[in-house]
Order: sequence, then structure tokens, then C-alpha cells
Amino acid sequence: MDLEDYIESGIIESYLLGLATRDEVVMFERMRNIYPQLNGEIATMEYKLQRLGEEGGIAPPAQVWNRIAERIQWEEPPTKTDTKQKQGHTYIIQAQKRTMTISIWWRCAFIALCVIIMALIASTFYFYQKYSQLEQHLLQIYPTSQPMSQPVVK
Repeated sequence: MDLEDYIESGIIESYLLGLATRDEVVMFERMRNIYPQLNGEIATMEYKLQRLGEEGGIAPPAQVWNRIAERIQWEEPPTKTDTKQKQGHTYIIQAQKRTMTISIWWRCAFIALCVIIMALIASTFYFYQKYSQLEQHLLQIYPTSQPMSQPVVK
């Protein structure tokens, strides 16, 4: 098959629009590896399809944009950095024109996680102290300087 005939068959358009079958896609990928000039043709066709979409596009009516804007609930950009506001059960942290909304439940989960970590650290310290006390007690009962008793052989 000639490369020009392959390009003119419309495979590039089908590939870019997602209309090619699985076999066609596999074959096209192989052809791209064999013929690098196909990459230039792909770039050209992408540009043509983009221009076609922009030129043929129809702007939606203003009513549609108004309805969308009402549903989005735009927030004003912050004027100060690192300010905190409380709205109901949600905290809004604003810093340098960025807004992050944190639910009160996430905040409670974070506090609970911190409490659990502190409890684990405290219990580790407590059990280490108990282990040290037990070790000292055993060393007092069984000093290491005493020779171990020999088994009695009859």
C-alpha cells in the first residue's frame, strides 16, 4: 500500500476523531513507527480540525451562561493572604488568590488522628518504662555475676 493512498484514505481523520476500529488503530500506530512523516500529517490534520471547530462553532445564548453562573456560585478573590472565615460547619482558607474549602468533618478526623498518634506514643513510652523496671527487677533477683548452677549427673 502506498503511503499517499493510506493518508488519503481518511485514516488520520478517523484516528483523531476516535472513529477508527481497534485493528485500524493498531495498524496506524505501526505505520507511524515505520513512516515518521505521518507525525507531521497528524499535526497538520489536528490543526485543520481545530480551526474547523473554532470557525463552525456557535456561541450559546446569554441565558445559558447566566444559568451556569448562578449554579457555580462564584466567590470573590481574596484581598488578604492567609485569612480564615467560618461559614456554618465549613472553614474557608484563602491565600494568594486561591481558595480551599475544608469541611468540619475533615478537621475532626485530623484531630482524632492526632489524638490516636499521641496515645500510641504515650503507650509506647509507658511500656518501655515497664520493661526497664522489669529488667532491673530481674537483674536484682538473678544477678549476672553468679555462676549458673551445673546440672546434677547421677
